[in-house]
Amino acid sequence: MFEISAETAAEYRQKFFEEAKPHVHGEEVVAVAPFRRGGFGTQMAISKAGGGLAYAAHALFRKKQAGGLPDKVMLVVTPTKLYGFKWKFKGRNYRIQDEVAVWDRASLKASTERKANLTMLTIESPAEGEKATLAPGGVADDPWSQEVIAALQSGATTPATA
Repeated sequence: MFEISAETAAEYRQKFFEEAKPHVHGEEVVAVAPFRRGGFGTQMAISKAGGGLAYAAHALFRKKQAGGLPDKVMLVVTPTKLYGFKWKFKGRNYRIQDEVAVWDRASLKASTERKANLTMLTIESPAEGEKATLAPGGVADDPWSQEVIAALQSGATTPATA
């Protein structure tokens, strides 16, 4: 139901790379994908149940789990850094906005956990005492988020072939 064709995957991969390049200070883009805070389903259920205080508490929990990152974050992997940017849709395209985080890749630890049909990504920076857990940008795993996860876990410094 949520499968992405090879053509669509290649088209958006190219768009993501082109959108990210001007924001990474001349570094090569290794991988890029939209991510979001996890727990959206629970948040929606709480909102429908009419629990204002519960909704606010869960929203705060989600923000803490995401290391304080915004609801939607575009992760851009370069050979030496991992950048996080706010993003939004403009028409059918993603648009990168403000930089919200930047980490040295050498000091990062990336791990994953399967939850339903998503691979949750946890990024830890022990030196800075930071930890963020994020879900892929959509409702299921996508090829772009999997490229970001693979690059972070393998230490890749060049883009995977499309």
